[in-house]
Amino acid sequence: MYFLIIQLFKNEYKDDIFLAFTSCGIKKASFFEGFNLDKILQEEFSLFRGIIKPKEQRERYSILITGIVDKKERVRDFIKVLDEAGIEIEKEEILRLVLLPVSLIIDSELHFDDE
Repeated sequence: MYFLIIQLFKNEYKDDIFLAFTSCGIKKASFFEGFNLDKILQEEFSLFRGIIKPKEQRERYSILITGIVDKKERVRDFIKVLDEAGIEIEKEEILRLVLLPVSLIIDSELHFDDE
């Protein structure tokens, strides 16, 4: 089992990410809306204002998506679905994906213990 974390930098891809999740069988994911700290620093702190030119206002926001996947292959399928849709996450700064091994999960559906 793995804990999947996606930091989505370009929010216009949110629906594509959710559709790819569905296509790959990634269920019960959650998403959280927040602020992209790099963009906030660039735009609001005068020290950085002259050095880095601010971009569009919507880049201030980011989305964090989390979920549980049973195997790495499911994430590879997810990346393949995005690639087939023309979303090249390894060539463009669209998102950051992190996959962490899980040692214990307990909820109403899953009971996983790696011991």
